[in-house]
Amino acid sequence: MNNVNLKQIRKSKGYTQKELAKKLGVSDSTLAHYETGIRKITLEMFLKILEVCQLEIKLEAKKNK
Repeated sequence: MNNVNLKQIRKSKGYTQKELAKKLGVSDSTLAHYETGIRKITLEMFLKILEVCQLEIKLEAKKNK
C-alpha cells in the first residue's frame, strides 16, 4: 500500500483524515504523513488499516520459469 492508495481507500470509505486517524488510534498528522509518504506504514498499521477499512488482500506466489 502506498500513500496514494491509502488516500484513495480512505476517501472511497467516506472517512475524513480525522475520522480514520481516530479509528486507527493515531493522530491526524500521523495519518497525513502516511498519506504523503513522509512516514512509512508499519506492518502492524497496514494490518490495522485493512481491518478498519474492511479490506482483504490476495497473495500469490510467483512461478519460476
